Amino acid sequence: MCFQRIVKKLSFRSRVAICTISSMFRAPDANAFGFEKTGFQITAEPVVGYEWTQVQTPVLRTRGMLIYGARFVVGHRWLSGEGEYTLGTTNETFPTQDQNIKTDKQNARLGIRSAKSIGPFVDLLFRAGGQATNTKVTSTTISTATSLTDNSDWEIHPYAGLGVQANLLKVVSISLEATYLFRSLKDWSGNDVQTSASLKIQLPH
Repeated sequence: MCFQRIVKKLSFRSRVAICTISSMFRAPDANAFGFEKTGFQITAEPVVGYEWTQVQTPVLRTRGMLIYGARFVVGHRWLSGEGEYTLGTTNETFPTQDQNIKTDKQNARLGIRSAKSIGPFVDLLFRAGGQATNTKVTSTTISTATSLTDNSDWEIHPYAGLGVQANLLKVVSISLEATYLFRSLKDWSGNDVQTSASLKIQLPH
């Protein structure tokens, strides 16, 4: 009987991103898989997004990168752990510098999440933790077709975020989130800010 009750609580969730403006655009949680029992939840959610990063070489610019991966959330609504892994690739050509730059990036995030009700249909969201990033840059001289690869070590930085989630009819949730990645405490202009607006639809069991 216990196994049957658990199976009945298995559900698929679909979240559709409305828009994202920031250093990372993410369309999170499409077709999320979830399990819940007596307030304890486990969800596995695919993540697709767009990340903006300031780069100085070979010219100062803002680089956009499509990323994809997955997020796992385990715990209670008021306090849970989150883990996230994403990766992405960009190819950029600079004819005046005679260079082609290929960038491969991996992000691994581990932290905590919490949701607190501040009204009948509104929750305040909190998140904090650490993000590890590994970046491999391959620079190719176009005229000679010679390449040089720089594979950096993993870098770890803390992050913190806030959000507001509106719950409508118990099946639709609209959330706004902002997450700050602390890359440098001396030069705050080098830090990343992630903001997003998303629509979550929970399908019937």
